[in-house]
Amino acid sequence: MNNHKLATGSHHQLVITLMLIAFIFVSIITMSGCSAEKSTDSTTTQTVQKTSALETTEVQSVLETSAQETAETQPVQAENKLEKEIAPTVEHNVDSDPVPLADGDTALSLEGYGAKGALADTDLTINDMLMYAVQDEYLAHGEYLAIIEKFGDQRPYSNIIRSEETHLAYLEEVYTSYGLDFPQDTSADHIVIPADLLEAAETGVQAEIDNIAMYELFLSHDLPENVFEVFSALKKGSDSHLLAFQKQADKLN
Repeated sequence: MNNHKLATGSHHQLVITLMLIAFIFVSIITMSGCSAEKSTDSTTTQTVQKTSALETTEVQSVLETSAQETAETQPVQAENKLEKEIAPTVEHNVDSDPVPLADGDTALSLEGYGAKGALADTDLTINDMLMYAVQDEYLAHGEYLAIIEKFGDQRPYSNIIRSEETHLAYLEEVYTSYGLDFPQDTSADHIVIPADLLEAAETGVQAEIDNIAMYELFLSHDLPENVFEVFSALKKGSDSHLLAFQKQADKLN
């Protein structure tokens, strides 16, 4: 009887011991799994953080590049805007085979040089008007070039001088359409170089006022379509030049 109880007690102790060992084993495995899972989660989080940091860096780089490109583009855009304001694109249409000029319109009898000569002339022919216009555009080009040579590359002179070259090219188209020889530049004897930039701007203002008045006088006459188109275009260009010189004079005054 006692031996049976002893055997039963030993059996119970063995079962309890095995259960305890099994519990410890399961606990160890569970803890290891949790640790591994935590390690994986940590690694994943670090990877996501690194990716996010990389993407942020790339975005910042793109933004910096965009800002740099904008900063580089703005001066160019400002220059282009100024160029359009000073030398706007003016539409003109020159017929390459117009009705020939009448004999009276080809006569040349000048009363002076450029705009001042035109404004003093009371008997203008088409050829007179064309010659006065060419002379005045040559004179403006020469004066603005002399100002640049004395004071350096200054705006608005550097912009307007290119516009004067365009004006001369328009007039040459008209001469060519009528089979007339385009005049040579004889403006050197009429150029007066100003003492300073304020005087230069004021000279530009007066030159453009005279030029506009000259074209307004010409446009009051009955003109061939070719001549009317070009004189209208040149007056519009001179209107823009006048505004530019007035701004320059106000700035320096």
